[in-house]
Amino acid sequence: MPRESLPRPSRRDLLRLGALVGAGIPAAVLTACGSERGTTDGQAASSAPSGDLAPFDRNQPAGPATGLPRRAAWASTSDAGFFLSLGAGMEDAAKERGLLYLTAFSGDDPAKNLRQLETFLANGVGAVAFQPLNAEVQRPVFDAALRKGVCVQGIITQPSTLQVAASQYNIGFMQGKAAADFATERLQRNAQVHYFNLDSVSPQLKLRHTGVLEGLRTAGDGVRVVSDVDAPDISIDNGAAIMHRVIAEHPDIRIVLGGDTMVVGAFREMDGSGKLSNDMYFSGVDGDKEALALVKARGPYRVSFAFAWRLMGYGLGQFAADWIEGKQIPRVMVAKPIIVDSPARVDTYLADNANPAAVFADRGRYEDYLPLLGNVSYATRQTIWHEEYKPR
Repeated sequence: MPRESLPRPSRRDLLRLGALVGAGIPAAVLTACGSERGTTDGQAASSAPSGDLAPFDRNQPAGPATGLPRRAAWASTSDAGFFLSLGAGMEDAAKERGLLYLTAFSGDDPAKNLRQLETFLANGVGAVAFQPLNAEVQRPVFDAALRKGVCVQGIITQPSTLQVAASQYNIGFMQGKAAADFATERLQRNAQVHYFNLDSVSPQLKLRHTGVLEGLRTAGDGVRVVSDVDAPDISIDNGAAIMHRVIAEHPDIRIVLGGDTMVVGAFREMDGSGKLSNDMYFSGVDGDKEALALVKARGPYRVSFAFAWRLMGYGLGQFAADWIEGKQIPRVMVAKPIIVDSPARVDTYLADNANPAAVFADRGRYEDYLPLLGNVSYATRQTIWHEEYKPR
């Protein structure tokens, strides 16, 4: 089925959602909704400690069809390359399963993101995937969705039915340690570092920040973070603009780390200003198309710690259809970082993400990228994540 543009709900539809998702939510309501072990109108919080879920068992019995609208939505916060890849995968699966695919971009604007989510719900969806932007703004609308029986698919956040989880500290440590190893081998353990952090986006991404800093420390005191910038506006242009200001103050920076989109922007700024050199080290997280092209060129952009975004979106679309049909879906999809540091690894990563249906059909191959844990279905929809799941 084709992609549908976002329809405009009637005033009556929006009013039916009520003050729950309005701007004037009492602080007490927000506090209750945010409780890690709380409930929402009788819905049970997760009972499994992090790391204690069994593998997903797709052979558990299905229930009857739910009657939910055959629509799956992706509430993207930006048009960053990796989010576009997730949406493309979700749209692929939706078409195959006869779902209408909806999407919208908020440009990292929490108020706009809220309006888009309200519109999805008011017009009817069976599943909605989302990325964290502002927990206090987003949480009440997802509580409303969960009460309607909608499958809420949260990327490293909650409340959610299915949570995409990642060990953010380990991802950060891996990125920092690889940079420290480069500094040890090529820079005599002496390098200035710039880091793009995402602390304001999610508490879990603060753990990634901690991991990066601790990984860098393995090279000793000569590797110094001289610039550490919170950069929630994820775009290549913003990465370039920040790097332009940073390099004016710290012209001797040799290592640049962060998410791929921002680091690509920094790379372009350094290249365009004539300050790029072969003794530099750039690395990103996510697996953006532009970053992978730079890795393949074998220049100073050394590695992307990539996630299988299109495969992830394809799985979310498939599980959205399964949920609507009353079937079992996993409670957790673990996003494993894939080390992409050579032309051969770029080619393998791109080939698998270009053919998500074939990879998804081979569970072992799919779970090389995205292990699946736990079971939930519409029949057990009271089982909800009210905390971030931390994979071992």
